[in-house]
Formats: sequence, C-alpha cells, structure tokens
Amino acid sequence: MLFGRKKKVDLADLTLEELRFSTEDLFVLLNGYDGCAVVVNPFKLRLDLVEEKKPERGPWRRAVVDRLAPSGWVDEEGNPNPELECALRALGQMGVGIADKPASRKRTMGVTLGAEGACGVVPAPGGGWQLRPFPDDRSLWPAKFREIFVPRRYPFSPAERGGHVSFAEEGNEGEAFGRALAQGDEATLAVLARRKGVDPEPAIRLSAYMKGGYRGFKAYVQDMTEVEPSYEMGWRWPDGGRGKLRMRQLVAVSKAGALLSFCNAWHEGMSLSLDDPDGEWKRKTAFTSIDFYPSGDLLEALLDIPDYPE
Repeated sequence: MLFGRKKKVDLADLTLEELRFSTEDLFVLLNGYDGCAVVVNPFKLRLDLVEEKKPERGPWRRAVVDRLAPSGWVDEEGNPNPELECALRALGQMGVGIADKPASRKRTMGVTLGAEGACGVVPAPGGGWQLRPFPDDRSLWPAKFREIFVPRRYPFSPAERGGHVSFAEEGNEGEAFGRALAQGDEATLAVLARRKGVDPEPAIRLSAYMKGGYRGFKAYVQDMTEVEPSYEMGWRWPDGGRGKLRMRQLVAVSKAGALLSFCNAWHEGMSLSLDDPDGEWKRKTAFTSIDFYPSGDLLEALLDIPDYPE
C-alpha cells in the first residue's frame, strides 16, 4: 500500500467557493482584467507575451476545458455554467474595485461591486485563487465584505462625528501637509487649509490620532463605472480605455473612523483617455482627502470616493 498519495478530487463535488483557479484560468474566463485588478494586471501576467502569443485562445483555454469541463463548470468551448458565469460577470464588470494593496504587484485579494452584483477574489490554499460571490440581497454586502476584509486585520471604528476636507495638490505643500499631520502641528495645518480656502478642523482632528507616527492598513479603490475599456488586443483592457475614472489610495486611521486618501478624479477640462504616458492626467487630477465616517461601516467608507475639489 502506498502512503502520501493525494486523493483525486472530483471538481463536481466542490462548491464554487472551493474551486481553485490560476491567473491564466481567470484571464481566459474573464476575457481580460478582473474589476479590482488583483488577479490580472501587468505584474501578474506578461501582457507583452499574451499580445504576441495569444495563449488565451490556445493552451490556456484548453487547460481550462480539460480541467473544468468534465465536472460541468464549463462546456467544451470553455463557456462557464450559469453559477460560475454570474460570479465572473460580477468580478469582471466595470464597477468599483477594492484591493488590499495600492501596488498592483502586491495585491492578494479584492472585491468588485456594481450593477452586475459583487464578487471577491482571495488566495486559495496551496496557490491560485478562489472566488467569493456576494448574495443578491445588497443589504448583506457589508457583512460579506467583512468575511474578506476581516475586522481583525482591517479594524474600523465609528467616528465621533463626520467630517470631510479635500484640496488639490500643488508644489511641495503635500509634503508639508503630511509632516504637519504626523507631528500634530495644528498651526501649520490651519495655515495650509486657509491657503486652500478649506475648513482646517478635519485635518486638525486627524492629526491628534496621527501624532508621533501612525501606521494603519492601506487599500486601493477605483471607480470605473463610467469607463469604456479597450478591446484592441482582443480582451478587456481598462487601462487603455476612455472615461471618467476616479481612484483613491488610502491609509485608514482606524480608531478615528477616518480615511486619509490620496486621490485622482476626472474633472472638466481633462482628457477622457486613460493612456497617460507622461503622467499629465495623474498630476492634474491629484488631490488629498480626509474623511470621517460615523457609521463605522468600512465598505460604505471605501465606496465613498471623493470628487475632485472645486
């Protein structure tokens, strides 16, 4: 009798959440990027080789069919069954994507939410990815989100009261603002806020929590509901598309129920093209935002991407 041999798993006996997918599998099944750009992005796939070799039409698709068709998750053409198709449609939609890291290469999990529903993607035990489809009842989404972004790792307390202030970044004032926050320098914060014509109170309130240095969890959120992706390479490529993109890289000041965000948002006078080789779009759409959330609902807070300040 041989020991140590793994029992072959019948994929038909697994639930959707138990299925494991590779990055290549999901690229084929999604026909491009996932909405939160956790699995498929330029750092998880060699997109130059994809463009040259088009493996999603050949070996990668055959691998999906060979593994998943016998159990009924896809058909002989690689088309997913209704349950899987519903989850993929939600994960790949042009909605709001939330990822656990600002840097694409470091992202390990995320969620996409929008008109097509919501679905998360998380690391699978032993490697690869697993899907986390959300229920149809949207009132249950905050609880489902917290199964992925668990409170232990992503704590977020209710703020004593709400508050919001944002201002466009110009010159070296962004660095001065960051130092003043970290040092609890209320006088400098007040001067910078008045110079921008904004209320200094939220910044001064936040500085009380950040004094002496503060390291909260980070996340990245992008709203692509008004973006038309490019299909010039035969698959969905949002970064090559056009539209009114909004995004925020944030640090959560958990005890304060606050988010310190470094944002970009399309505004009048800006190009709709997302192709930004010289960084002009990012420079001209950049701003900083401080927001307090009395609800303590992390999902609600993350979805509240600020508009570009007047």
